[in-house]
Amino acid sequence: MPLTEQNDYGTISISENVLKDMVYKTVEKYLKEERIFNEKIQKDTQKSVKVSVNDDTSVSVSLKIPAKYGENIVEYSKRVQRKIKEELEKLAQVYVSNIDITIETIAKPEEIEEEYEEFMEEYMEEEVEEEEEEREEIKEEKAEDYSNEEAEEKDEKNE
Repeated sequence: MPLTEQNDYGTISISENVLKDMVYKTVEKYLKEERIFNEKIQKDTQKSVKVSVNDDTSVSVSLKIPAKYGENIVEYSKRVQRKIKEELEKLAQVYVSNIDITIETIAKPEEIEEEYEEFMEEYMEEEVEEEEEEREEIKEEKAEDYSNEEAEEKDEKNE
């Protein structure tokens, strides 16, 4: 059910998907700041975000996120709740009635950084390989074009 507001100019309707995206982007930004964000966490978090508009037009949010190893889980979760509430209220002017967070994993920033570094190394290796393949293809095309030009010149001389 979209969140709808009637005003002097017409109707403003905000879909639950837009609210869901706002929640996800807020959490993504926070997890990146905390240095516990990677591809798996991105997919898991994105899938877990649920937003619903209540009968009283307030918004309810639920999601699953990893906790940061070494931090108080309750305080960490409260900060995430606060960030989500502030963003939704600021950007969509909605009243957030509740934000339910489930912590299912713990992430260590060092492990995430290592995974990120490994990912970047693999990515860069793939990029270099692709560039080398492209250069080889260009060389082959140029050699083929040159051969074709020589053959055309010989045909012209023979005629």
